[in-house]
Parts: sequence; structure tokens; C-alpha cells
Amino acid sequence: MRLRKFSVIVTTYNRAETLVKCLDSLCAQDYPKSHYEVIIVNNNSTDNTEDVSLKYIADHPGTEIKYYFVPRAGQVYARQIGILASRNEILSFTDDDGLLVPEWISEINKVFEMSEDIAGVAGKIDVKWDTTPPDWISDYEEQLGKLDYGKEEKYEVGLYMNAGNLHIKKDVLIDVGGFNPEMVGEWLIGDGETGLWLRLKKRNLPIGWAPKAVMYHCQIVDKNATEEDIKRRFMNNGICIPYNIYAIDRLGKRKLIFNMLYSAKQSIRWRIRMLKYFLADNEKSVRYAKFRIAFYQAQIPYTLRIITNREFRTALIKNDWKVIQTSKAATAS
Repeated sequence: MRLRKFSVIVTTYNRAETLVKCLDSLCAQDYPKSHYEVIIVNNNSTDNTEDVSLKYIADHPGTEIKYYFVPRAGQVYARQIGILASRNEILSFTDDDGLLVPEWISEINKVFEMSEDIAGVAGKIDVKWDTTPPDWISDYEEQLGKLDYGKEEKYEVGLYMNAGNLHIKKDVLIDVGGFNPEMVGEWLIGDGETGLWLRLKKRNLPIGWAPKAVMYHCQIVDKNATEEDIKRRFMNNGICIPYNIYAIDRLGKRKLIFNMLYSAKQSIRWRIRMLKYFLADNEKSVRYAKFRIAFYQAQIPYTLRIITNREFRTALIKNDWKVIQTSKAATAS
């Protein structure tokens, strides 16, 4: 079996403590140290992420780890620097609050070996809670990144890759333009890996599935197993719709307005449903209705901002987030 070389990119924002745990799991990989590098990209953290990262690098000379600081807020810009700084064939992305099993890279490499046509590989994601969460959150763990296509390795066009456990050939990623804009702090302005996934799907590029390449997404019950946090995630997903209409598909203001009116109508419908569920004492359905209202309601002010704010419109379509590889960037270290 051919051993490909990997560049593991970890973008981080104000999570110094969990970042160390993620790096520990990367240093413990059973893959040859000569065949992977780790790239930490600090996206303007205000905690002690830089000091922690530099100390970690000094304390772990056996693993090649590089560190970069990106002052511009936005995960897409952090990923951009990571991509340009990488020097290997396969780019692997994971989160600063992710724990990777020791065979993580080995299992990804094994799936890439199934076919040279495979453009990328998705790895399994499970949610790891710090304490026992409320029962209802199990219905929403996909919002927290959970991904599972079963126990069998496979590859096919259209498989979704969550950026917490995403692996892609570097030349393919650059060719399709990289990720769309995504997180700025805690909030989305675009559809991130979903935009990448759509471009790969349109080109009929096969994506592999590595069920044993598990990433455990560490979540905090008091923060993430709350209605407020899940509501925020539904709002972010809603925002992606007008973003795509305007910035990606370029369908214009008329389509934006049509979608905004539709969102307002759906928001009213879900409010009526929520009242019915409340009267029926159906707590589970009331909760889901709240999230659907948030999904549609978020699209209205976002759309109005696009229509009325020229600076915001310009920021969405200037495409400064696209990765353009240069010979100098290719040799960055």
C-alpha cells in the first residue's frame, strides 16, 4: 500500500486547552512521522493560544508542527493560510476541539487507496460530551457535526464531508476554489464545506467514507446541549440560503426578495404549529418548531442587509477567500 503524505490543518479560535488535547491525539498517530505535518492556524484568538502552541511545538520535536497567526476574523481565511502553507498531497482538516483515534490518518490513507479517482474522504464523527447531556440533544447531534454512513468503507459521488474530519487532494481543493466563507467568531456568513461539497458533486468527483477514522467532537453540556446553541446553529444554516442565492448562484435581488417572503411565510406557519404543539403539551415538537422558526427568521434580516448595505454586498462577492496557489506559497514552511 502506498503511503501518501498528509498535511493536517487545525484552525483554532480561543480554545487553547482543547487544542492541546487535539494536538496530543495527532502526535499519537500510528502513521510514519515523516509522512505527515500538522499546521496550527490561530484565527485571531484573544486567549493564550499562541503561547500554548509555541510551547507545544518546542516540547514535541518528534512531530513536524507549524504555527501561523491570522489576524483577519473568519475561518475561511485561516484555512486559506493553512492550505497555502501545506506541502503535502492530502490536506486533512479537523477542529481544535476534536480528538482523533491513533489510526486516523492510516484509515484515511487506506480509503484513498481504493481508487485513484477518489477526490476526498469523509471520516466518522461522534460527539463526546463532558458530562451526561439531556436526552433531547441526541436528536440534534448532527448539528454538532455528527456524521455516520455506516460500518463499510465505500466511495461514491455526493457523499458529504464535514470539515471536522475532511480529507481532500490538495490539487483538487485548489482547482475547485477551496471552502466557501464560513465562521466569523461564533456566527456564519456563508456555507463553508457545503459550498465545497456542492462543487465536488457538480464535477462528479467521488468521495470516500472511512468509518474507522473517527474524530470525537468534544462538546460542553452547559454550552452546547442548550436550546440557545442549537437555535444559533439553525439560524446559521438558514443564513446560508440567501448567501448562496446572492454570492454563489448570483440569482439577483429579485430571487432574494422572493426567498425572504417565503421565509417570512414559513416562519408564521411554524409559529402556528408551535402554538398547537404547546396546547397539546408536546414538548419535543415545540422545541423543533422553535428551531425551524429560527431557521427561517434568520434569513430575513440577513437578506435585508444584502439589499440595503452595499459594503456587505461587496464583501460577499469579492471572492478574496479563494485559494490561489503560487510556487512561493507551495514551499512555505
